[in-house]
Amino acid sequence: MSFHILVPWLFVFSIIVCCLSRLSATATVLGLPLPPGPKASWFRTLSLPTTYPWITYANWQNIYGDVIYLRVLGNPVIVLNSSVAISDLLERRGNIYSSRPIRTMVVELIGWDWLFSSMCYGDRWKQHRNLFHKHFRPNDSDRYRALQQKETHTLLRNLLQTPENFRYHIRRSAAAVVLNLSYGHQIAQDGDDYVQLADKAIAGLAQAGIFGTYLVDYLPFLKYVPAWFPFASFKREAFAWRKLTRELVDRPFDMIKQKLVEGTEFPCLVTQELESRTAGLDSEDEEVVKNVAATAYAAGSDTVVSAILSFFLAMTIHPEIQKRAQDELCSVIGTRLPALSDRNDLPFIECICYELLRWNPVTPLGLAHCVMQDDEYRGYQIPKGTTVIPNVWAIFHDPETYPDPMRFNPDRFMNFSANEEKINEKPDAAFGFGRRICPGRHVALDFIFIVVASVLTVYDICRAKDENGNDINPDVEYTSLLLSHPKPFKCDIRPRSEDAITVVTQM
Repeated sequence: MSFHILVPWLFVFSIIVCCLSRLSATATVLGLPLPPGPKASWFRTLSLPTTYPWITYANWQNIYGDVIYLRVLGNPVIVLNSSVAISDLLERRGNIYSSRPIRTMVVELIGWDWLFSSMCYGDRWKQHRNLFHKHFRPNDSDRYRALQQKETHTLLRNLLQTPENFRYHIRRSAAAVVLNLSYGHQIAQDGDDYVQLADKAIAGLAQAGIFGTYLVDYLPFLKYVPAWFPFASFKREAFAWRKLTRELVDRPFDMIKQKLVEGTEFPCLVTQELESRTAGLDSEDEEVVKNVAATAYAAGSDTVVSAILSFFLAMTIHPEIQKRAQDELCSVIGTRLPALSDRNDLPFIECICYELLRWNPVTPLGLAHCVMQDDEYRGYQIPKGTTVIPNVWAIFHDPETYPDPMRFNPDRFMNFSANEEKINEKPDAAFGFGRRICPGRHVALDFIFIVVASVLTVYDICRAKDENGNDINPDVEYTSLLLSHPKPFKCDIRPRSEDAITVVTQM
C-alpha cells in the first residue's frame, strides 16, 4: 500500500483512538451525573455554534440551565451562563479552577505561549504575573496617567485633522501608551510600524482564540499533519500568524536592547529590569521580562480599543446621552480639558465607561479556565481537565441583573443602592475572574475614562450623511471573534466650537 493511500487510514484510526481515550477519561469518576447539555456525539463539533456562540449558549440556558455540559470529540466543556455559577467555581474555588486549557492552535502552532494570560496555573505563570504587578501597580498610577493624558491629547489632534480615520487613531493611541510603558518607544503622531504589527498579530489571536474554533484544539495530534495535507489549511494559517507573533515579541525587545547599548533608551519596564542587576539577567529571567513586556504590548494595544470604538458608536446612536455628558463636563470643568483627577467629580462619564464594558464586552466568552481536579457542583460531577467557559455576554445581558439589557443606558449605574443589591452592579466581569482577573484593569479603565471625557469636551459625535443628505443610522453589529469589536461604521466627528478647536491646537 502506497504512503498516500495509507495516510488517510492512519488519520481515521488516530481520531478513533483519541476519541475513545478521551471518552474513557471523562467517564463518571465520582458516581454522579454530568450537568445537562445538548446530546453528545462523536461529531458534535460540526453542530456547535460558530457564529456568536455566546448568544447561542445564553439561549441554551432556557433549556439546560446556567451550567451546560458539552462533549466535543471526547473533550469535556462546561459553559457557565450566570454570575452565581461563575462566582461559585471560578472565584470561590479558584484553587482548582485557575488554570487554562492547553490551546494547541493558539499556543503551540501560532506561538502565543509567551502570553502569560494563557499560561497554565503554576510557578511559571506566577513569576510572570508578579513581574507585571511590579510595574503596573494601582498605587503607582501617576507614572502612567501623565502618559495616558498625553496620548489622549494626540488623539484629539488626529481627530481634528482626519476624523474619518478615527478607528486607526484610536488604535494608535492605545498602542502608544503600552509601547512607551513597556519599551520606552514613542510613536509619532501619525503612527508607525509597531501599531500595524500589533494589529496584524492580534488578528490571528482573535480569529483562533475561541476554544474549539479549529479541530486541532479537540484533536491535538493533528498538529503533526503536514501543511500540504488536504484540510490542513489551519497549519498554513498558523505558520503565517506565527511569524507575526514572534515579531511582536522579539522586535521591540531587540530595539530597546540596542538603545541600551547606544545609550538612547527611555525609562520603561524593560530598561528597569535589564539595568536592575549589574551582572545582568540570566536567559530565563530575561525571557520572563521579554514575555511580560510583550503581553502588556499585545493586551494594551487592542482590548481597550473595542470599548472606545463602542463609545463612538453609542454616542452616534444616542445624542441625548452625549448631550447630558457634555453638560456634566461643562458644569464641572468648564472649557479646559479634563484630567484623571476629575474622575470623582464626573459620575455620569464614569457610568458611560461602565456601560461601554457591559453593553458589548470585548471578550464575550471571557478566557477559558480549566479545572485541575475532579469536582462536584450542585450534585453534578465536573471531571478533571474540563474546559470551563464563562459566558460574560450572558451575565451582562441577564435582565434580572441588568434590566433592558440590550439598551445602552449609563443611568443603570447611577443608583448606588440598587447596585449594592446586585442590580446593575459594576461590570467587573469584563476583566476576568478569580486569580486570573486582568492585572492591568485599572490602567485600562483610566485610559477609557480620559478618552471619553476628553473627546466629549471638544467634539460632537453625530450621524454621518449619505449622498442625499440623509442621516446614516449605524447598525450595532460586532465581530464574532475572541476579541469582539464593532464592525466598521460611519460617524461625523465635529469640533463643538471655535474655542474647542483652539484648545486642541494649543495643547
